[in-house]
Amino acid sequence: MKDPILEFHAYQRLIHSSLRHWNLPEPYEDCLQESYLIYLRCVERYEPERSKFSTFFIQSLYRHLQTMHRKNHRGKEAVHFFSLHQKPLEKDPPQEDLLLFDIHHYSSLTPMEQIIFEQSYTGYTVNQIAVLTGKSPSTIKRARKQIKRKVAGCLSKE
Repeated sequence: MKDPILEFHAYQRLIHSSLRHWNLPEPYEDCLQESYLIYLRCVERYEPERSKFSTFFIQSLYRHLQTMHRKNHRGKEAVHFFSLHQKPLEKDPPQEDLLLFDIHHYSSLTPMEQIIFEQSYTGYTVNQIAVLTGKSPSTIKRARKQIKRKVAGCLSKE
């Protein structure tokens, strides 16, 4: 049974319900504009044999809101993380710190590589990092080579 695709305004209550679910502050003008763009994309991609249109649309909207929430959370996390390393008089995290945060999160470093990366960046030598982590200097050197490969791959994607 084919579910008819109604006009955008017919889904307003569902949209508002989703926005309230995510505790987004009113007024919803920006979110409604984004919802309309998602609606248009859903109209193009809708396959009636797979689900009802309203379900498809609201799930797409939900995934979009989830992604927005995740990006917002990462931004706050970055500001918090680098505010710990800032000088007290600075108001915004420097661009360099934001680049480091991007490298930290998007280059898929292992937890040990993250530690080695942070310590290398702050100026520790290979031998000092080896003592701090309890690893051999050759292990630290291999990890730094792997970090360089991952970071280079991360930066070349952008």
